Amino acid sequence: MIRIPLRHTATTLALLGVALAIAAPFLLGTHDVLTGLRSVAWQVFAVLAASAILSAAAKAGKLQLMQSALGLHLHYMRTLTITVVTDFAFLVSPLGAAGYGVNMGLLQRSGASWALATTVVGADQALDLTFFAVAVPISLLFALGPLNALTPGFPLHAIAGTLTGIAIAAGVLWLCRRPAAAALAAATRRIVWLKARRARWNRFRQSVRQQWAVLLTAPRWRLAALLLLTMMQWLLRYSALWFILRELGYRLPLGFVLAVQAVVLHAALWTGVPAGGGGGDLGLAAVLAPWVPGTSMATALVLWRFATLYCPLLLGAGGFIVLAWHRRTVASMP
Repeated sequence: MIRIPLRHTATTLALLGVALAIAAPFLLGTHDVLTGLRSVAWQVFAVLAASAILSAAAKAGKLQLMQSALGLHLHYMRTLTITVVTDFAFLVSPLGAAGYGVNMGLLQRSGASWALATTVVGADQALDLTFFAVAVPISLLFALGPLNALTPGFPLHAIAGTLTGIAIAAGVLWLCRRPAAAALAAATRRIVWLKARRARWNRFRQSVRQQWAVLLTAPRWRLAALLLLTMMQWLLRYSALWFILRELGYRLPLGFVLAVQAVVLHAALWTGVPAGGGGGDLGLAAVLAPWVPGTSMATALVLWRFATLYCPLLLGAGGFIVLAWHRRTVASMP
């Protein structure tokens, strides 16, 4: 029986996801993609690259605020390096799972306790989920009027049904939060491995709870800054496609483009293919087909991937080099 090392499997999946993301737009028309890209001004590429850098900088600022509130004082450039490396790990792993471990591991190397690192990563995800839970319904509501004017007879009941489904799902999750927590606690009591480490586990939970209390009781300016930076992070990333379509001559409502990306990309993420390779691209092309023809959409997808995949991967690769250089420098010191 041939055994494939886990590292080789992860590398293969990462390459597969990136390859599918690169190839998907060309399925809509290779010649049209190349022709369309030749007509794009270099300033568009510059704006898209800048949006990727500023999005990473906003996320790093968010993490910096949380870390400093919990007593971990890192230089901002160190936090930015951890951020871009973590994003790289998210993009090249199934379900983005490696990103959590990489983030916590790098924070621990920087002096954070296990509980502090867990709290920072968990709070980061909570802020992101809060943004999408609020932004998607609001974006769709504000997009209804412009979308109906742009496309008379558009099935608005489909969007209303989507909003209703999101509201019901959020309500069910909220109602089930306590039974789920109780079931998890009961399950952990039955696990032999945890029984032997009950005291350590309880100390860890208590520490995480205290860290969360510190974040939740932070000054209002800090909470406002965290929300603002979260908005900047995701609006810069999710407005890239809207900007690209405008440059190509297709003026769709920003709220609609943002909401479509949020739904399609999160659905593609659950396919297990890193970066939602292929599935996210073709899903966006299918949803936006009534307004954007396939030839133009192919060009838009290449530009969109430039902003949301290629640039973050390059930034992450640079972050890996910086961390390796810093580690070698520290190791060589007497």
